[in-house]
Amino acid sequence: MYRPQFFYLTELVCPKVYHKFGDRAWMFIDEKAIITLDWIRRTLNKPITVNNWWDDGDYDERGLRCNQCSIVRAKSNKGEIYLSAHVLGKAFDFDVEGMTAAEVRVWLAAHKNEVPYNIRLENHIDWVHMDTFDMGVKIYIFNP
Repeated sequence: MYRPQFFYLTELVCPKVYHKFGDRAWMFIDEKAIITLDWIRRTLNKPITVNNWWDDGDYDERGLRCNQCSIVRAKSNKGEIYLSAHVLGKAFDFDVEGMTAAEVRVWLAAHKNEVPYNIRLENHIDWVHMDTFDMGVKIYIFNP
């Protein structure tokens, strides 16, 4: 399993998963997703924030989400199926220091031939959502 250069596991999973599984929680993270996130961090050479719950921050559901996470639980309580890339360990929501989400999406599009794997990006949100659901193109923008 690939271990990232720039991210700790606590940044990538919700607190409940980390507290239950500890370092074994790496098994839930999609290798393509973490390789791509690490590549973005290394290539941009700017800090990236995914989760920061471990440092008393507000973010705890921007990586892997378990069935106890509020977003997932709310969908389940409504009787909705929720198979997002986040619950499958294939997605990260993040911010890049000194860049808007729109700027990051433009930068990724300009560097699409260098991106390690096909990714999806969500448009029209104030953070970057990146996942490795493969739509057959290098970068697929949803919610255009």
